[in-house]
Amino acid sequence: PVRGNKLVAWCVSPVMAQVPNAANEKPVGSMVPWAQAQLFNATRQTLAAISQDVANGLAETVGLRCAWGTELEPDARCSVVVELPAGTDAEFIARAIDLENVEAWCDERNELHVAIGPWYSIKDVDQVVLSITKVVHVKLGLHASDRQRAQAQTAGS
Repeated sequence: PVRGNKLVAWCVSPVMAQVPNAANEKPVGSMVPWAQAQLFNATRQTLAAISQDVANGLAETVGLRCAWGTELEPDARCSVVVELPAGTDAEFIARAIDLENVEAWCDERNELHVAIGPWYSIKDVDQVVLSITKVVHVKLGLHASDRQRAQAQTAGS
């Protein structure tokens, strides 16, 4: 059995999503809009870094690509979208990853999403990579070629 807490997607609050547009509404003497803008930018940078670590890990281990959508929409769950081979049952893979204590789901286009969040530790990021790797390796028989592994290691340096 899997131990520990399930890693779930961070949901973007409506306030956070409005921050880029709220900078012009700064009340005299208030530092709140500035501080929120700093938090928004730091959150985006953190999510981008987590996404890149996941992408590097998947490229190196199973030769899959993934990407993070850069728009932070209100109430949206933050995730990386994993590119699965054509013909793969994405729902099946999502359920299997979800059973590994990492939230995963498919969207209306049947794309596989795997949860990320700005407060994930390095250990959590590793768990995301390991869970995806385990599932796609066992269920699909995927592993990175030597060339893919070398490219991923070069990109991650």
